[in-house]
Amino acid sequence: MVFHESELEHRVSTIIQARADVRELHSQFPVLPFADDDGVLHDHTFDFYVVFDDGYRVAIAVKHARKQAQILDMFDRIASHDFSHVADDMRLMTEEDATYEAFYNAHDILRAREHFDEAEYETTLWIAKRLVGRFRFGELLRGCPHIGARRDAVWQLIDHGHLVPLSPGRISDLTWLTVPS
Repeated sequence: MVFHESELEHRVSTIIQARADVRELHSQFPVLPFADDDGVLHDHTFDFYVVFDDGYRVAIAVKHARKQAQILDMFDRIASHDFSHVADDMRLMTEEDATYEAFYNAHDILRAREHFDEAEYETTLWIAKRLVGRFRFGELLRGCPHIGARRDAVWQLIDHGHLVPLSPGRISDLTWLTVPS
């Protein structure tokens, strides 16, 4: 179970969970030491700990962008101690990384994962591969017998990299998509 202490943490964890290469996501871990300017030791509890499919481990601090300099300074102080037994890297994620658009897209991917329909997925992929160049998301919804299942299939194809949005931002029925070569 993943815990959120803020709305920003919720957005960040949703975006992380929607990544196809995440094997594990933990809350409030690790706790790593750092020394202040006077040499006094303190502990920092990271908001999230991610283990990727390849075993790479990242400790993630979630803070607002205005605190970036302070957090990066703390990362330097933590890095002066050996933390390799726990993590391979430390990252800061802010509201600039976890935009509402990215959050809503991630939410739709996670929802679609829960409703996988093999036949609809294969049908939608077959249709998409026959469309030339770019086409709108909504084009894949035309004439389908069950629009909810088709919409989930489109999101699943985006999740698996079989469809690629041509612009950043919130994905909608009007978003231009393409099938990568």
